[in-house]
Amino acid sequence: MTSAVASPRLTPIVDALIARSNGRYDAEFLRTLVIDLANQFQDAPVKDYIEVLIAKQAADELRKLDALKPLSQ
Repeated sequence: MTSAVASPRLTPIVDALIARSNGRYDAEFLRTLVIDLANQFQDAPVKDYIEVLIAKQAADELRKLDALKPLSQ
């Protein structure tokens, strides 16, 4: 994967997270989350399934955030 910021391979991940979040999270926040996670894999020796790992980690992070929200939301 080249620069995570410029990678079009991340767009489907961001789009899927936006659709699944139903407006709970700002699109820019989700984009930043995905880019930050992608940057963690910048020097990974194997790049074949990086998008799958990024999507899973992003979903895990959002579940953690959802768990921290008050019940009234």
